[in-house]
Order: sequence, then structure tokens, then C-alpha cells
Amino acid sequence: MRLLSIFYFLICYHSNAAGKDSTIYYHLPDSVKAVSFIADVNIGAAGKKEIYAGLGTKHVRLLLEKEKNKGELSFEFPASAQVLATGLGTKNEKDEIEWNFNWQQNTNYKLMIASAVDTAENFAIYSGYIYLPDQQKWKLIGTCRINGERSSLTELHAIKSTGKNAVIDVAFNNVMIQRAAGSWKRLDNPLHPLSSPPVPPLVNIDSVQQFEKDKNIIEKAITSGSSNARQNIEGVYYNIMEPGTGKSFTINDSVTVRYQLRIFGTSEVISGSETETYTFLLKSLIKAWQLAVPLVKSGGKINLVIPSGLAYSIRTRAPKIPPNSILEFDVEVLDAKPAAN
Repeated sequence: MRLLSIFYFLICYHSNAAGKDSTIYYHLPDSVKAVSFIADVNIGAAGKKEIYAGLGTKHVRLLLEKEKNKGELSFEFPASAQVLATGLGTKNEKDEIEWNFNWQQNTNYKLMIASAVDTAENFAIYSGYIYLPDQQKWKLIGTCRINGERSSLTELHAIKSTGKNAVIDVAFNNVMIQRAAGSWKRLDNPLHPLSSPPVPPLVNIDSVQQFEKDKNIIEKAITSGSSNARQNIEGVYYNIMEPGTGKSFTINDSVTVRYQLRIFGTSEVISGSETETYTFLLKSLIKAWQLAVPLVKSGGKINLVIPSGLAYSIRTRAPKIPPNSILEFDVEVLDAKPAAN
């Protein structure tokens, strides 16, 4: 019971003459920093009137909606927010991103709101996703940036709403948060053990189309002369600036490097520096590094331009790396040696 008192929820009902809202609030102690909020949403009985059900936080909502038998998924945010990314086939409105989606009744759809916060520059990004059970893949609806926000996900709630004389029956199950360290915690039943893994891998249903979109952007930049990464290895574009004169290495080795990371087409360095050194086990890094960095020897320098699917794909990884970001790295390999056993 003590654990239940820490992770408790409170159901509050709001109604008016025009319709009825029902909201479940999930209260967390200040010590718990939630970066993702997820739940199975199953809409049973639903009439032809306007209805919606889904998840919300202090700033954003992710809702399955239906009106006159037309279904969609809506990711809502303040009108002042900046849209950073949209899923393929979505429609960007002033304060929401919509995806026409003929969702089915009596079907579990996982909805997820993810966030990343930059406390230094005082902003946060929020993304909305849906897991499609038939395809067993995730769909990114969109990502927005809200300035002046320094906290992780707060005011978590599940909501259902109907218009006048409408009917809706909704079940919210497996309601969970992900902590900043990566672990998951159930909110609807804190004493219930989590399955392993509790959430399906973030595989992108639009990966093939997104790769073609990224490829066109990169090759257009190459044609215009704004990028020199003209060579290609398994989808990773690169330019060897200095081949290096030292020893060769493989993905099983440890490398000491200097690097700078930018979003492709921008000049801001968002990670790394010209002077600091970093040591990595190469096979623990993104696939693009594993493929291209061993093309130089120690002492070499290489420029990488990486389609999003070979980088961080649709993950909300960091506040300055929105989903579907094409990345550009300048990498200087200082040393390489076999990894310690």
C-alpha cells in the first residue's frame, strides 16, 4: 500500500450540456522525471457523433478521434509551439498535426508522448507516436518545440470525450512512464510486474519512404555544391578529407576521436568540439559510424552525412536532435586500439 500511495491516480469527471469529458490524472512525486508516457487505448462502443480518446500532458495531447465515421489521430500543442518534424502523410495545422487513420474499435493502440528537455537553453521538444499492431511498427505523428519549458513530462492524464448524445466506451491499460535513466514504471497498477521488454522497439513504419526523402535532400545538396560527401557506403554519404597514415581498425576496436555534430544543412555544432577528445567502442555507436569511420586510418579525417534511418530514426533522443534528423559529422581519428576484454 505504501508503494501505491506514491504512484496513485485520481479519476475526475467533467461534464456539461454539450457533452461529457472523463479524465484520469496520474500524479508522480517530484523525484520521478518522466521522459515518455505510454498507454494502450482501446475504444469499444462508439456512435456516429464526435468522439475522442487518448493521452495528455501539461502542454500536448495525442488523441484518437472520430466524427461521422471519419477517423484520425491528432497531436495537439500550443499555437506558439514550433513544429520540428512531421510523420509522412500527416497534415500540419496551426496547433496540431493530423493523420487520417481509420482506426478500428475494440483494438489496442499504443499511444506514446515522448520528450527531451534542454535546461541550458530553456526549451523542450515533445513527440507523439502510435504503435500499429497489425504492422508491429511505430508511426511518428510529429514533434514540436516549446520555449520556456525546463521540466520533463508533467500533469499526465488519459482523457475521453463525447459530444451531446454520443456514446463511447474506452479502456486505458498498461499505462506507463519511462524515467530519464531508461527504466519503465506502470502507473495504473504499480505492483504489477512489467513484461520484458515492456514497450516494442521503435521501428519506423515509414522507414523506406523516409530514406528516399532523406536521400533526395542529400543528393540535391551534393548537386548544388553545398556538400562534398559524394561517396556512399550502404546509404551513408562521406568525404575522406585526410585518409590517415596510422593503423587500420575495425568496428571491434576502440577509437579516440575529435568530432563535431550538426543537423545537416545547419552550422550549429550541437555535440562535440574541435579540441576535446572522446574514446568510444566503435560497435556501440550508430551504424553509420561503424560503416564509414573505418574507411580512414588513425590520423584520418572524414565527413559523414547520415540519413535519419541510419542515425536516430524517429526516436526523441535529444532536444536538439528531433526525429527524422539527417546528421552531419566531422570526425578526426586520433588513435585506435583493440577493445579491452
